[in-house]
Amino acid sequence: MAYQLYRNTTLGNSLQESLDELIQSQQITPQLALQVLLQFDKAINSALAQRVRNRVNFRI
Repeated sequence: MAYQLYRNTTLGNSLQESLDELIQSQQITPQLALQVLLQFDKAINSALAQRVRNRVNFRI
């Protein structure tokens, strides 16, 4: 679930909208769109883990 956090960014929302359009026009299947989103989740998390140096921790 944490992987899906970045789907609500501008980039993630744009990707989802584009995939929805491709599904509606029957250019891709919903299964392929899901695979693309899963790859996006992995790629964005990997990139941020490697490139972001500052981290924020919240205490409750």
